[in-house]
Amino acid sequence: MANLEFKRALNFMGFVATMCIAVALVISLIISLFGETKGIPGFQINDVVSAFTFIANVLAYFITIIAGFYYAKSKRNVWFMVLQVIGTVLIIAAVITGAVL
Repeated sequence: MANLEFKRALNFMGFVATMCIAVALVISLIISLFGETKGIPGFQINDVVSAFTFIANVLAYFITIIAGFYYAKSKRNVWFMVLQVIGTVLIIAAVITGAVL
């Protein structure tokens, strides 16, 4: 039963990531068609697009890491797991570095 709930959670995260990407693309399209308008001081619509894109990327990375982990686990070879851990650490480092810079 827990396996089914876990799959549902991964499917839900994929859905949320898809919706975040869709919202970011629609906002980007509207900005490109009509140009950026003067809005609330201190509020940039590009920051909203960046936030939706960042959330979608983090969810997509998470889903990919989990799927890769189960693949590496199914191979029962220590090198698959070592490569998976190295790849996961590199992804996390890149996301943290990209968020800070």
